[in-house]
Amino acid sequence: MSAVAWSAAQGGGLTPTTPKRGGNPAAAKVANPVPATPASVAAGRKTYMLLCSRCHGPSGQGDGGGAGAGGQPADFTDDVWDFGSSDGEIFAAIQQGTSADMDSYAERISAAETWNLVNYLKSLRP
Repeated sequence: MSAVAWSAAQGGGLTPTTPKRGGNPAAAKVANPVPATPASVAAGRKTYMLLCSRCHGPSGQGDGGGAGAGGQPADFTDDVWDFGSSDGEIFAAIQQGTSADMDSYAERISAAETWNLVNYLKSLRP
């Protein structure tokens, strides 16, 4: 099931920024309002360790083993990310979800926390 179909099936509905394999040009235009300062990256790392490391692994290489639906968690140290690598695309993937394993975190973390997490995830790229 595609991310768009999955999101719609979950009641999330389709939005202009719904994550899509290969990226979403509308989401890519969304600017990150939180500068990638050391404090922001540290706050994002804290959120990552609490909510993301179980599946994506402690260093973000997709080796955490916590994905229950059998999918392969994203490796954030890759050059190419399946749902786009712009700040807006990463934000949308976190907030809206991409699959049965990676569901929406919009009700679990605030937009500001998500932007900090985006800054942390981008710090893992080579």
